[in-house]
Amino acid sequence: MQITITPDAMKQLESDFMQQYGVPGALLMEHAAQALCAALTRHVSGGKVLFLCGPGNNGGDGYAAARLWTRQGGQAVIMELAPAATGDAAMNRILALQAGVDIITAQDKLPPCDAIVDALFGTGIARPVDGLAAQWIQEANASGVPVIAVDIPSGLHGATGCVLGCAIRAAETVTFHRIKPGLLLGECPAHAGKITVAPILIPTDYGTQDGLRCLEPDDISALVPPRPVDAHKGTFGRVVILAGSCGMAGAAAFCAAAAVKAGAGLTTVLCTQDVMPVVQLHAPGATCVPLETADVPHLLATADAAVVGCGLGQSPEMLPYLEYFRAAPCPIVWDADALNLLSQHAELLPLPANAVITPHPGEAARLLHCGTADITARPLEALSALHDACGCTVLLKGARTLMTDGVLTAVNRHGSPAMAKGGSGDVLAGILGALLARRLPCSTLETVQLGALLHGLAGIRAAGLCGENCVTPFDLINCIQH
Repeated sequence: MQITITPDAMKQLESDFMQQYGVPGALLMEHAAQALCAALTRHVSGGKVLFLCGPGNNGGDGYAAARLWTRQGGQAVIMELAPAATGDAAMNRILALQAGVDIITAQDKLPPCDAIVDALFGTGIARPVDGLAAQWIQEANASGVPVIAVDIPSGLHGATGCVLGCAIRAAETVTFHRIKPGLLLGECPAHAGKITVAPILIPTDYGTQDGLRCLEPDDISALVPPRPVDAHKGTFGRVVILAGSCGMAGAAAFCAAAAVKAGAGLTTVLCTQDVMPVVQLHAPGATCVPLETADVPHLLATADAAVVGCGLGQSPEMLPYLEYFRAAPCPIVWDADALNLLSQHAELLPLPANAVITPHPGEAARLLHCGTADITARPLEALSALHDACGCTVLLKGARTLMTDGVLTAVNRHGSPAMAKGGSGDVLAGILGALLARRLPCSTLETVQLGALLHGLAGIRAAGLCGENCVTPFDLINCIQH
């Protein structure tokens, strides 16, 4: 698991580490430069690389990387906004000159090149980019060659991910020691490209600064233990799903099929009789119980987890069923129309602490009685407000899905735009229901993180197999196994 660190906290952590162990800043800069050169080799084999350098330490990383690139046999050209005046950056500027690197100061046009290293501003920028820097950023974005960003694409706020005037669109961002939150929030997903976290001598466990928690693929095996050889279907829990309505039967099928695929031992779908044929055709591993005659309290009393809301519709006739789910002892995933109904009936809030809500920004706005733009502009504030209003674990969907249990906050950085299609959320709800039913040896928040990660990785796999435009919810479900 990776944990983000804010730019201010990173600056303090570097200072503390250097002071405590007597490590010079130039040595950290050298390790950063080595990581940048390694990134360059992933995009070009030799060739001419243009290094855009600002006057601060971000530019110092660029000067050092230009020198190393030259020693590796590549051709380096540095364009600087202004010469670095002091400190490690100034020293590396001198070393770059001694290594024979051409340095051009404040030239208008970028020369032709095979790749660009963006070492203009890093995480320290707090005002809109303008003037020559803005011109260089726009030319770099239009160049058609891969751009490698140093720590964060220049023009992005290091803590919020907001674009400050204009910002680099990178093929890869090499960030150091820990991910900065600005790489995962705001508009950054469209600018950062592949994010690589590079070590710079500081031990990973150094310091106590907390941040957003990012579950990684390597964490999955520790959270999902192997199935015991003497297991039976009851070992892996029963999921009860209330979903589907006339015109939205597919949502119930997607949710049920995802729960089965994600490992639930038993999956039971509560639905009206007109929805049942669709579910049984597309999720034959699940059983269906007619909602009209079901003993819902009994089913929930014997469940290990439940899901409510996928394609349910917003008929007032559903309210008594929501009250059954709210009173159930097992953890409940509240999704889609269940959230829309909750937003209209405040008497049902807060929910039990073991519940999970999974709103997209529109549903979140309805729950908080604000505009969708308010959610997308300040997602962390919205996440906290949703927890306060609903009293349970929150998963706020988006290009970077955010999660909180009110104490810790997490983000999922793995996914694909191929998932931006109706039905993807129903698949996620089914995955979460299955994982909660299995009672994994981790917290509810970690279980929700795991569900979001599996969902995102399935989206990446499906996009690779089908193409980003052609992924269906069933493609997502079929790729969970990978």
